[in-house]
Amino acid sequence: MRRVVVTGYGLVSPLGSDPEAMWRSVLNKENAVVTMPEFAEIGDLETRIGAPVRGFVPDRIPRKIRRSMSRMSQYATAATTDALAAARFPMEELAGGRVAIAAGSTTGSTDAMDEFWREFIATKSIRGIQSTAFLKVMSHTVSSHLALAFGVTGPVHAPCCACAVSNQAVGVGLDLIRLNRADAVIAGGADELGVLAAATFDVVRAGCRGWGDSPTLRPAPFDRTRDGVVCAEGSAIVILEERERAIARGAPILCEILGYGESCDANHMSTPEPTGMRNAIVRALEDAKLPASAVDYICAHATGTVLGDQAEAAATFDIFGGNVPVASLKGNFGHMLAACGTTELIACILGMRDGIVPPTTNLVDPDVAPILLPTQPLQREQRVIMSNNFAFGGINASLVIGRG
Repeated sequence: MRRVVVTGYGLVSPLGSDPEAMWRSVLNKENAVVTMPEFAEIGDLETRIGAPVRGFVPDRIPRKIRRSMSRMSQYATAATTDALAAARFPMEELAGGRVAIAAGSTTGSTDAMDEFWREFIATKSIRGIQSTAFLKVMSHTVSSHLALAFGVTGPVHAPCCACAVSNQAVGVGLDLIRLNRADAVIAGGADELGVLAAATFDVVRAGCRGWGDSPTLRPAPFDRTRDGVVCAEGSAIVILEERERAIARGAPILCEILGYGESCDANHMSTPEPTGMRNAIVRALEDAKLPASAVDYICAHATGTVLGDQAEAAATFDIFGGNVPVASLKGNFGHMLAACGTTELIACILGMRDGIVPPTTNLVDPDVAPILLPTQPLQREQRVIMSNNFAFGGINASLVIGRG
């Protein structure tokens, strides 16, 4: 079987666009959540906080390409530019048909949707609606814009299963390379923060409510006081390559993707269920041909919801017991939705390099199954890491990575 490695990464996040600076912020337990005054203008919306990207300059993207991009596509394009540069990827190969894209978002641009429907409902007319509107709201807006921006002519995939998107994208990329349908894959996800994203969680009572006076105290994964998701935005992209090809061209080998597993709870649209989570984890381990005892650290999904964190902790304890350190990065970033999986993958790669397990920020008093939850950086050699993401609809996606 062809082996798959990560050779580059890039991101645009609420903690900045420099992966090394982001990693230092995580270890220092910094939190990017702020009060969102515009949320208070929406009737009955109780969410008051979010984690936006700050200081992003879209001008680095040529206007000819940028004009039909929403913010999420701009974030993904910037992250991909940095990832390709970090991988020292031969740009002339992008148009050769052997490079693929697997990148998605929860939906199309929520900003564009809001703009379109606001005008349409008010006027009952399409007069004045921009011709690029659909190109921003279509479900494959991120992947198709990346193909256009970089001239990629190979396969293009666009997973759209919300919180599981970028883990799924890496899984798709893994299969494409293993099956010899591509030699390299641009994989990841992107989302943008807006009222519609926050309202979605608020309506199903899964969003954090209030906290406008002390936003950095939320979310609180695994903590007894946790009270819901804090929405965020950004993009994270990784470059996947067939291992021997990457070695031959002298590419940096950052980690190897050892296994991928996915499942569906088929139980409830918004209430998570431990059995489905366990199935995805077990399938990822089976794909990697590794026992649970081989895992040195688990990067948890843990968004700070009461039921979700309980279910995940139960599934994790059932498979790994209480001796493997577990941490969630949502206390630093909030929930970057489609971008969370590859953002967390980048942090896992840096933690493996440095031999440090990050802490779970805002965790003070856990009330879940007795898994090992460091609240300060933990020195620990990591040869194998598992990273999990779980989405509405009971969609579960688990990755296993190792040193390349």
